[in-house]
Amino acid sequence: MTKSYIQSTLVFVSGGATILSMYVFFNRPEFILLSLILLGLLIVLAIRNWKYAVWYIVAFVLGPVILDLPGLHLGLWSYGTPEIFGFPFWLPFFYGNITVSFIFFVLTTQQGLRD
Repeated sequence: MTKSYIQSTLVFVSGGATILSMYVFFNRPEFILLSLILLGLLIVLAIRNWKYAVWYIVAFVLGPVILDLPGLHLGLWSYGTPEIFGFPFWLPFFYGNITVSFIFFVLTTQQGLRD
């Protein structure tokens, strides 16, 4: 197996585990936070590219601000465990993990199709 295949698989599985952690630990937000932090570190360390770290930070900040704050303050939905500005404290980590995993998966798949 090549290094890029292992790297892609690791990031893809970590992205899936990010989503799965929401369902496994749905009533334990501290476990969700811990798992998302660990998975985020695994994703960033697996990729080892500063551009993806920048994407992580952008999604970490802008994900909740753009996608959640307007809906929460308009009363369109609410979270069961609202800790910070009406959303859970693990949500920015979720956005960071999913964004980086998705971008990495799309770019490596696109590169693989070209080769």
